[in-house]
This record gives sequence, C-alpha cells and structure tokens, in this order.
Amino acid sequence: MTSSVMPATLSFAVISCSGRSFTGVTLPRAGAAVLNRIDRRADSGAMEVAAALRETARLTVHPALDGLEMLAATYRDHAYALHTHPTYVFGVVTEGVERFRVGRTGNLAMPGSILVVNPEEPHDGEKGCDAGWSYRTCYPPVALMREIADDLGLPDVPLFRSAVLPAPDLAAAFAAAHATAAHGDGGPDDAESAMLTVLAAIVRRFGDRPAGRPADRSGASRRLALYDAAIADDLAASFPLSRLADVGGVNRFQVIRDFKRMAGMTPGQYVRDRRIRRACDLIGTGLPLAAIASEAGFADQSHLTRAFKTVKGVTPAAYRRAIVG
Repeated sequence: MTSSVMPATLSFAVISCSGRSFTGVTLPRAGAAVLNRIDRRADSGAMEVAAALRETARLTVHPALDGLEMLAATYRDHAYALHTHPTYVFGVVTEGVERFRVGRTGNLAMPGSILVVNPEEPHDGEKGCDAGWSYRTCYPPVALMREIADDLGLPDVPLFRSAVLPAPDLAAAFAAAHATAAHGDGGPDDAESAMLTVLAAIVRRFGDRPAGRPADRSGASRRLALYDAAIADDLAASFPLSRLADVGGVNRFQVIRDFKRMAGMTPGQYVRDRRIRRACDLIGTGLPLAAIASEAGFADQSHLTRAFKTVKGVTPAAYRRAIVG
C-alpha cells in the first residue's frame, strides 16, 4: 500500500546570516523561524562585538575641584602624539595595556598600577596590546599639588621619578574617586574628599623632589625662552629652522639640539604643542571653533580637530562641552 502523503519539496537558496551568505535548504515556515531566531542571536552577538571594539572618551570637570579635568576613555587604535601638559597627569588603566613614553623612557601601564607624568614632561601614548586599553585620568593643576605638598610638609611640589607606580590599593582608590566624581555619586563633597585623599596618598608614598637639572652653561635654556616667546607672539606663522636660528643667534643644527635637550621635542612638535595649548585657552571663551583654529595657527577647523584629539583624547567640541557645561 502506498502513502498518499507527498514528501516535502526542498529547494536550495542563498540564505543570509549576519552579513554572511551561504547556500542552504529552504525550509518550511517552522524551520525558517528557527533560522530567524539564530540569525537574530548572531546579529546580537555581532552588535556586542562591535560595541566592545568601539572607542569612547568622556571628559568632565571635577564637580568640586575647579580646573581639575578628568577623562574616562577606551581606545582601540587611538594614539597620542608627543605632547606636554602644564599640569600633572595621574591615571589608572582598568583594562588592557597602554604603552607610553615619557622623555626617552618607554613604559607599560596595566591594571593595578598608577601612571604619572610631571608637568611639562613630553609624553605620548598608544595601545600596548591588540585590544587597546581603558583608563581613567585626571590633570591636577600645579596649584592643587602645591596645596597637597604644603599639607604634607613638603618643601615644594612633588616630582615623580617613575612614570608607573606599582600600587594596586591606590589604583583602586583612584578609580573609585574618579568614578564618584564623574558620575556624581554621593555629591560634590564626597567627590572632593575622595579625590584629595587619594592624590595625597600617592604623593605621600611616591612623591619626591629629584635633584634639579645640571646648570646649563651652553645657553640652550636662554635660547629656548627666546624661541618660545617668538612662537607665542605669532602662532599662526610658519617657523622654519632658519627663522628660529635667527631668533637664537645660532645655526639650524643648534636649534634642533636646543629643543631636544631642553624640551625633549623637535621644533615642529613644540610649535604644535603650543598651538594646542592656545586652542585650549580659547575654547573656554566661546569663540567659534573655526576662529579658534585660525587664531591658534591651524589651517582650518578640521586640522585643529585632528591635532587636538592626538593631545587631549577628545575633539575640541567635546572639550568645550566639558569645560563650559
């Protein structure tokens, strides 16, 4: 006896699954529903992967400590150009590894340690592993660090010999204080106490005052002051070596040596660094970013944006939102 039930007709088609296509069997409705659920799960997984690979950066100003900028960021491919800050830099890596150079010394910052850069020290930064790094940093002004030093009975503001401080307990306390301030947990009073307490603890354990730089008998320090004044007076101008040589009364090779010895940078890097600083000062005034770009010596606003992010980690617009509110 033969069955009158006809076998299901199967046809082949190209099925798309999360952007990938393969040749498969076209199933009845129930089977298609299963594939749809699988596809949605795959899409969800792809979105999670994409989110994990996304770069984020949020700059805020401490709610109780005027002028204390704080950055929370995740970088996958971002790299900082060689630059300086007039402030200190303290930070903790919460995930991944950051590779950075301070002066001529290379460093790796990982979870459980504190990274620190003294004022005016040239430094850069990039990922130290394929996944990049996440970190929290703050930029205490020298005046704030002097207040801490005075309270601890130190003769002057602290300087740090090492750029990476092994201190899991202080790293955890710093991350917690940073998060408290950034998210507004507990109010500004708690945020102020937490940050001052951890900064003082870092200074107490690691801060010192190394012997000063040997006396400069070559005149490089005096010439750098002349170069700096000329650059500050006309940031929009071009500064070829020949122009700086005329300012310092030396040849072009001596100009290069002067900047390397006294600033740890090439003349071009130094000029860009000063232009970024001028832009930071102007952003708080409310001037249009295009006007700021011109005033600070950049070709246009897009040029400013590209250069600014390699130093501050965020765009000029994001920086303005943080400091102006």
